[in-house]
Amino acid sequence: MNLKPILILPIVFALVSCNLGAPAPQDQTEAATAAALTVQAALSPAASPTAEAQAAQTATPVPDGATAEPQPCEEKAEIAAWTRDGVAYDKAEADKPLKPGAGFVMSWEFKNTGDCTWNDGYKMVFDSGERLTQADTFGVMPGGHTVKPGETLTVTIQMTAPSAPGTYQSAFKLIDPNGKRVIIPGVATKVGAPSSGSLPAPGDLRYEYSCSPGVVNIKLTWKDKSDNEEGFRVYRDGTKIADLPPGSTTYDDVLSAPGSYAYAVAAFNSGGESPANVVATTTNCQ
Repeated sequence: MNLKPILILPIVFALVSCNLGAPAPQDQTEAATAAALTVQAALSPAASPTAEAQAAQTATPVPDGATAEPQPCEEKAEIAAWTRDGVAYDKAEADKPLKPGAGFVMSWEFKNTGDCTWNDGYKMVFDSGERLTQADTFGVMPGGHTVKPGETLTVTIQMTAPSAPGTYQSAFKLIDPNGKRVIIPGVATKVGAPSSGSLPAPGDLRYEYSCSPGVVNIKLTWKDKSDNEEGFRVYRDGTKIADLPPGSTTYDDVLSAPGSYAYAVAAFNSGGESPANVVATTTNCQ
């Protein structure tokens, strides 16, 4: 009777050992399901990298501390408003003569119609034609200021009219920090008699000349047709060479070489001046 327990224990132990070495049917099902889900996930389109992810993987990395190169933008601008001394600068205003040497203020309102943002590195510079300013470069906005696409920028520059009568053309341009032109407005400046209080121009302006070795003498004569002038101004090739008292009708000029010279004689008073022009040709002097 005592031998039965001794025989049963090894059998039980063997059965337990068999159960530990092989998975139960339920465990086998769960393992197969997990494997199938893993294969399905691997084959799913969602598991494939997107175009953005692929681009991110292949993009050239930016070194630490460096910034990516900015993409180029398009510079465009238009003039939204344009004034001279606060008056709209249209053809009628441009045709109004200024006093010789008179100061005036040009102002432009530029609209940013491109996709670049303007900053304090943008400048207004003299481009070509008659110089109306002493400086060639002008700041257009304070430090840290910006003008985004669709916004406007007002640029104001003090200028001085030429000293001689005539019509002059000048050009300025707005440039970016790299010197690239954004827009280039022209300025037409007419100098002469003002629209009111003008004087009659001297009449019958003529010249005579005589030649000496190394010297050319030119004598200008004219008729005084005004009765309220403060004097007369004489210009040679656009440069004033003399102020004469009222009632003057003659002027003698001395030159070092023969040639062709343009003279203008203008009666003037506090209201302005009225020019008369003549070209003196002295090519016969040897």
